[in-house]
Amino acid sequence: MTPLSIVRSPLLREPPRAPEQRNAAYAAQFDWDTLFYDVYRVGRHIVFQGPPLLNLRAAVEQSDYFAAHLGRLFPRARLIERNRSSEYWVRDAADRIVLGDPFGGQEIAVQPSREARFAGRRVLHTLSRNNDIAWILDWVRFYVAVHGADAVLLYDNGSTAYSTDELRAALDQAFPAIVSEVVDWPFPYGPQGGMAGAVDGRETPWDSDFCQTGSLQHARFRFLGRARSVLNVDIDELVLSNRGRSIFDAAETSWGGFVKFGGRWISATTPHGVTPGQGRHGDFWLSDTLETDQCPPKWCVVPAKTSRTKQCWSVHNLFGARRNRRISGEFHYRHMRGISQGWKENRWDAGEYDPTRFTQDEALYAAFRSAGMAKGA
Repeated sequence: MTPLSIVRSPLLREPPRAPEQRNAAYAAQFDWDTLFYDVYRVGRHIVFQGPPLLNLRAAVEQSDYFAAHLGRLFPRARLIERNRSSEYWVRDAADRIVLGDPFGGQEIAVQPSREARFAGRRVLHTLSRNNDIAWILDWVRFYVAVHGADAVLLYDNGSTAYSTDELRAALDQAFPAIVSEVVDWPFPYGPQGGMAGAVDGRETPWDSDFCQTGSLQHARFRFLGRARSVLNVDIDELVLSNRGRSIFDAAETSWGGFVKFGGRWISATTPHGVTPGQGRHGDFWLSDTLETDQCPPKWCVVPAKTSRTKQCWSVHNLFGARRNRRISGEFHYRHMRGISQGWKENRWDAGEYDPTRFTQDEALYAAFRSAGMAKGA
């Protein structure tokens, strides 16, 4: 278990979303008081990483600690802030610090870097909550067999269906030959935007969901700075190449160390019938010819080829990357409608199997066979 030095603020963060655009769930979902998710070392720096500071920035920079490091001819602290994340990078050799007023005298332990654990590894990464452990193991099994993943870094966002110790034990038992780490990430996921956060039927901006971008930035700097390559996909997303290549190999040999790819849905309809919520990845391999929903892109990256100051790892983008708008024609992920707890929407679309409507995804089924996951055609 990797401890975090979480810092809460006695002052509340002011939401970036206008009051008239906040639906009834907004207040309960918003992260009002997380100042820093973690305080940890990266080389000669201490990184204070959290959600965007917004109105809290002035108070932070007036605190005793930051005033001393910012109030110099050549400041030893630098803030990198974006709309869903922030990091102070401070040149400081200390292993314990006190912010001082208005944040009190609590001593904060500077957590050690964990980069060495994932150095040289091809890392599978995600944020998860209450996904069945069997699903998680199948997901890892697929990427180990099909793409050569040799490490998994999973952030658990407050699962209640099992403990993170149970998840760690399951991963260690199923995959003793790879590096696996489960990070407890106990922060509000954040209000949704678009139609998921709609007010009176009108879409709202994506401006208040800080948690997942925060987990990506944390993974990037505390764990993955020396990783060979990193794939960011969800438990219900399985990437395939139309040339049989590993996504990690493609990123590692690409000019910019970055591959971004789109997705397509795989129906929950099967020839053999599956109870909602009871299926496994290998149960589902049919594409619905009537499917119209789009899947946002995901990505794989070589951390050493990214810029700490100019780029931000986010769910669907590497903001600031020169190739962020380029979508691969070789790779696509299969988005599994049947692998879902329905936390965001009811995705179960299973109906009567009609071979004139549903077509077998041959590449996906072949990958299931090679990974020992196929359930039979």
